[in-house]
Amino acid sequence: MDKVIFTITLALIGGFIGNELKIPAGPLLGAMTFVGAANILGAKPEIPESFNTLAQIILGGFLGLAITKEVVAGLKDYIIPSLLVVVILAILGVFTGFIVSKLTGTELYTSLFGSVPGGMQEMIILSESYDVNHPAVVVIQTVRRVLIVVIYPLLVYMVSRYTGNSLHLLGK
Repeated sequence: MDKVIFTITLALIGGFIGNELKIPAGPLLGAMTFVGAANILGAKPEIPESFNTLAQIILGGFLGLAITKEVVAGLKDYIIPSLLVVVILAILGVFTGFIVSKLTGTELYTSLFGSVPGGMQEMIILSESYDVNHPAVVVIQTVRRVLIVVIYPLLVYMVSRYTGNSLHLLGK
């Protein structure tokens, strides 16, 4: 139980610092950095798997708050863009998997599960059902997620500068 309290304390401190620095996804990055650093340094933080379910339930609740009558009414305007995003990302994920496999020698299906732009947890769990290098999928997906959370906000900022459409961070 002490390790769980230690882990939650680290996550809260890191999350608070990330939030105070006002960086995009600061609470997420801060918590991830602090707990990850402790893990790398050998502190062995841990959280019971049941907390993962609880975190997903809470996140689902927050996302559910965004579903309003106005959002549902606007769905008809975004069906085609949503389908395009799914199809294009799926095609690019497969294409990326093939390229990564060819360039690195990583087994094709391991590379495909590592390259898919889906939710990290879902892809890792799905990869366990197949004869692939599961630890490699975990590493690839983890690195992908960390880099996306760090790099994507910078890319969005660069696009906003390039296009002249200013993008402002909310004062959170």
